[in-house]
Amino acid sequence: MPKQKIAAWLVHLYTASGGVVGMLALYWAAEGQPRTAFALLGVAMLIDGTDGILARKVGVRKVLPNFDGAMVDNVIDVLTYVWVPVFIIVSQNLLPNVIWAAVPIIASLYAYGQTNMKTDDAFFLGFPSYWNGIALYLYWLHPQPVVAVLMVVIPGILSFIPTRYLYPSKNPLFSKTNWTLALLWTALIGYLLTKEEPDPRLILVSLSYPIFYLLSSFYVDWCIRHGKRFAAKSTAR
Repeated sequence: MPKQKIAAWLVHLYTASGGVVGMLALYWAAEGQPRTAFALLGVAMLIDGTDGILARKVGVRKVLPNFDGAMVDNVIDVLTYVWVPVFIIVSQNLLPNVIWAAVPIIASLYAYGQTNMKTDDAFFLGFPSYWNGIALYLYWLHPQPVVAVLMVVIPGILSFIPTRYLYPSKNPLFSKTNWTLALLWTALIGYLLTKEEPDPRLILVSLSYPIFYLLSSFYVDWCIRHGKRFAAKSTAR
């Protein structure tokens, strides 16, 4: 087998490992170990954030044209960004009524049903189903019931609104800042997950990256809607 094909299959295997990690996260969530589950979801997110870069470097679509790695990636994403986080939300009673868990499920299924969920100019269209992060902050903050509901309803509504969100691994906009903050955020989250009772101040500090991500995404979307165009990298996986 040519070296290019071996490299391409290894990239796909790397992508598939995210599914194994997601299964383990679900197992530990079911065992009542949400911190372990969240840590594994973090590993899955790291795999998801880097496999596309490797795929484009190897040229998997050209080398293995009959195997759709993007479809595999989407299947794993639904597990690690939707089903496992929602399971944690429900099993940990983080919402005042279990029926509210229908919001992220319906919103995510709508998002993944959109053929342009990932646009040609390298953006997500609509809230990109980061329910793992929402579940994590619900778990840490345990907000008042009305706030908890808003924390799932607002992103759920945003899933149906065609606003562009940055796609860090494909879009060069704010790339250095995005990756720097993302790495710092990941390190801080990893540290906080080692603590049974993490420092509330550090939890609030950790919100700075999600806030930056949202504000920069809204800014770019506003610019595009007002006629400004941004160059994008190739979106081929």
